[in-house]
Amino acid sequence: MEIRGLHFDHLIMFRVRNQKENWLEGIKVMEDFPLNHEVYKNGPVLFSFEEEEDGEGLFTYFMPINTEIEFEEGITDFAYLNQYQLNQSLLLRHAQEEFDFRTAYEKVKAYAAAENLSVEDSYICVLLNVYGEYIIDLYVPLKEWSEVQ
Repeated sequence: MEIRGLHFDHLIMFRVRNQKENWLEGIKVMEDFPLNHEVYKNGPVLFSFEEEEDGEGLFTYFMPINTEIEFEEGITDFAYLNQYQLNQSLLLRHAQEEFDFRTAYEKVKAYAAAENLSVEDSYICVLLNVYGEYIIDLYVPLKEWSEVQ
């Protein structure tokens, strides 16, 4: 486990409600986006998940692109973000080795508690496509350093 930041410029964002186990569906939507909108993907897809009940929740997907983009009127599923940044986070490399994202997140929280670090109640999964398979890094933001005991 290590402390790392995360920074991307020019991103598209897509939100959808779905079952936790259907996390790949949003990835497919994001990867089809550049083909239809004359932009180029220039970084990994990342997402967060806010669980609500019965394994369902809100997924927020982000994909770095090469330039700013304006969406046509009526497109509400997508939004443009100029920048995405996490200043200090605990990073768990290859989180897919855990049973699920929640298990990986609990592992990071346990490590943080043992190290007297205070973490947020959220996480970001970064999907690195390596030879057609995904490697998943889990970032858990640290609360303000001043709050660390």
